[in-house]
Amino acid sequence: MRPGLMPKIVDIPAQRLEILLAAKEVFSNKGIEGTGMTHVAEAAGIGRSSIYHYFKDKDSLVAALILELMAQEEEQFRTALDKDVGNPLGRIINLASRQLDTFKEWKEMAGLTLDMWSRHQQQLRPFFQDIRTLLAELISEGQESGDINQLVDAEFTSACIIATIDGLLLQYVVDPEVFSDSNRIRATLISTITRQLQP
Repeated sequence: MRPGLMPKIVDIPAQRLEILLAAKEVFSNKGIEGTGMTHVAEAAGIGRSSIYHYFKDKDSLVAALILELMAQEEEQFRTALDKDVGNPLGRIINLASRQLDTFKEWKEMAGLTLDMWSRHQQQLRPFFQDIRTLLAELISEGQESGDINQLVDAEFTSACIIATIDGLLLQYVVDPEVFSDSNRIRATLISTITRQLQP
């Protein structure tokens, strides 16, 4: 090192996050299978060899990105179910409404979204297990307070509500024109959930 020159200090967590954000953008446009580490490195503005200091291969990069996206999604899920929103049924309706608000963002990540669903189910499974449990616990809470129908099976109903929302999302990503009327979708989904859960 020449006198007077200090080594460049790299903020490793920040650089790692920059790479994940770049990967999200590139995977969204090209899909996971159509993207190489070189594409991600270029999008992140780093050298092709530098990316391997943070992720040993594309599989580890994809795994890290999915974990990051699912952590963000679970946090949004927990926020929507926050006790300050209202009674249990009101919080479930709030959740459904907020999930619909994320559809446009997931549509913009179509290449990534579809590849995640079709090729990375194993990594997604713990996330779905966690959110099903959260929702089932809230349904049970509502049954105890009298806000939700005592006859519904909390765990099965939780799975059905999440499957309905995800099914709508898949349809929106694949054929958005069918669901162009967002107000109608919201009203129909909320009505369906309310009829199923109300006492």
